[in-house]
Amino acid sequence: MHSATENPRHSREGGNPERQFRSLLSTGSWALYDFSDTIFSASILTFYFPLWVTEDKGGTDTHLGIALSASMLIVALTGPFLGTLSDRLNRRVPLLALSVVSCAVFTALIGTVGGLTTGLLFFIAANFLYQTGLIFYNSLIINVSSESGRGLVSGIGVGAGYIGLIAAFLIMRPIVDAQGNQAAFLPTAGLFILFALPLLLIVRDPGERGRVDKTLFQNSYKQLYETFHRARQHSNLFRFLIGRFMYMEAINTVVSFYVLYLINVGGFEDTEAQTMIILVVIIAIFASWATGYLVSRFGPKPVLIVGLTGWTILAIAAVVADTTWAFWAIAITMGFFWASPQISDRVLLTYLSPNGQIGEFFGLFQMSGRLSAVIGPALWGLTIWALSETGELAYRIALATLAIFLILGLLVLRSVKVTRESSDLDAIEQT
Repeated sequence: MHSATENPRHSREGGNPERQFRSLLSTGSWALYDFSDTIFSASILTFYFPLWVTEDKGGTDTHLGIALSASMLIVALTGPFLGTLSDRLNRRVPLLALSVVSCAVFTALIGTVGGLTTGLLFFIAANFLYQTGLIFYNSLIINVSSESGRGLVSGIGVGAGYIGLIAAFLIMRPIVDAQGNQAAFLPTAGLFILFALPLLLIVRDPGERGRVDKTLFQNSYKQLYETFHRARQHSNLFRFLIGRFMYMEAINTVVSFYVLYLINVGGFEDTEAQTMIILVVIIAIFASWATGYLVSRFGPKPVLIVGLTGWTILAIAAVVADTTWAFWAIAITMGFFWASPQISDRVLLTYLSPNGQIGEFFGLFQMSGRLSAVIGPALWGLTIWALSETGELAYRIALATLAIFLILGLLVLRSVKVTRESSDLDAIEQT
């Protein structure tokens, strides 16, 4: 099994033009997947599905929060095992393909059968598959980059993702204006598959393929058990995952509910709030490429700390903002920090993960983010419900709570050392 630090194919390229060209194609197709999956997240997590629930079907923020939390809980419970399974199988591309196609099917079905409840169930399935696919996708970064260039590749991917968000908005908005929010779901599914295809067809899983039999599942559980059993030896890495849990609790929830925050607190119309998010994204595209360069130049941890500091300050500013110009100023500034956690923390994990266990720890990485996404939306929904009589104050208190989680995450992250953990594989083979 290959090391998590360096893709052997990249280290052997030398001056071979054919290998260099294939490497460029692999890196580009990997980045294009970020474009693809952001089309899904824009339509389903940020724009049209929340509005379909709250405006078209008479649901509430609480309905949306519970459904989002349920899907994230399933990911949190299964993610570490699926990541470990991908290590043992040593084939992440087929697993990603299965996730993408299944996610697209459930996305296309939303609203076609039944009402609000059925739509929420289809959403839970689609989001579970989308989030699961990210375990395999993020793990593939070691297949398409060297360690020294990993930050830049990650930044290019995130920048491509934000271009995907703008593309989704430009494509879907005329459709939604003419036919309603539900009309966005089928084209979202189709575009997700279309732009994921280059990665699925071009990127390769190097090395020997694991056997698909009952021992594959037994050894995957065994490896995962051994990792938790030796948690003390991985204290630094688990501290990073705990910090990530805290700051992603805030970030995931802001991404899911900020449009509704702008509508209910800032007094924006639906289209005005969406336009503001698009402005943030346009700025974030260029900031992503710069952030990726900074990660490669200075390392992922310093860039992550600066980015989270910016998130914290701006979240607090949004809590107290009470004028239209203030919300616009926050949006413009936020664009420069919006993507830095996503770009830098997945690179940081490749620096910390033991050799041969990259999939397993990306599963744990995803678990920390998804557990936070269980608590965040549920906390947001419960806060809005409990304080509903206070009007917009409920939304401000909910956002202030998220700012506290950002601060806690920053404090934990500062104690993380950028050193690679020792592998559990030798211990597993001896048991």
